[in-house]
Amino acid sequence: MRNQTRFIAVLAMMLAPGLFWARSTVAQQRPEDPKAIHNMLLVGERTVYLSHLPMFQDPKDSKIMPHRYQAIFEVTFDQQDKYVKDHQTPGAPKFYTLGPKELFVLSELATPGPDAKTPRSFTAKVLRGHLEKPSPDGKGAILRDVQVRVTRVVHFRQFDPKAKRPDRLEYLLFGKGGELFLAHLIVTPPDFDQVLSVKVKGHEFTDEELAKGVVVAFAGTTNTPAGRLKAKQQASGEMTSGSAPSLAKVQIEVSGELFFEEGELRVPAVFATTPEERKAGFP
Repeated sequence: MRNQTRFIAVLAMMLAPGLFWARSTVAQQRPEDPKAIHNMLLVGERTVYLSHLPMFQDPKDSKIMPHRYQAIFEVTFDQQDKYVKDHQTPGAPKFYTLGPKELFVLSELATPGPDAKTPRSFTAKVLRGHLEKPSPDGKGAILRDVQVRVTRVVHFRQFDPKAKRPDRLEYLLFGKGGELFLAHLIVTPPDFDQVLSVKVKGHEFTDEELAKGVVVAFAGTTNTPAGRLKAKQQASGEMTSGSAPSLAKVQIEVSGELFFEEGELRVPAVFATTPEERKAGFP
């Protein structure tokens, strides 16, 4: 649920066809912004990232939605090696989630330096699978009361109710040390949240480039849940941000689909498993 924000810094801006992106934007919340529990997707092993599980503001709802942001953070946390060991165990789930144990305003994690209202850390638990749904193996939480520390803001953006969704698929490429991910760029409802593990051919990215995220667009695609990139797929993308020349080509090979959600990106949100989620193996 996302609240209206006052931008205090714009790190990068770009103009893509039909869409204006304010990438990695650090925002200061207005006083009325409510604190909330912000559940996150957890990906990566050598470097760990959190992807906030977002929702849109329902224009018919007078209450502020504090989750209407797409946010990706690089983090460290206590007992991280135990999570990695569990993740490498045969039969491990497709994804893990992280559940904060305290209320906070999401932008407080994205506001650095003297403007930060609180330390960029919080206490949380790490769970197998989706923390809002029963764990199929019954194990649930594997870590409790760990201190999570935000070390870098890869992407932080409030959804613009006036934005127009691009016709083609657009993703944010991020990662480090050969461990790379694509996160579908969410724009306006109905939309979908998706994170893929990928390999890249045709371009060598520096850790500095990936730390800020690189927007990759895929011509000839349809920006719908059914038209999304899928596991084992290979696709040619155009980099529309980063140090590479505009529209430079990059070859993407999808190793696996780590996360997919569409119901909660509708208005009103649908919390039951959708047919497309079930088909993809995300009950």
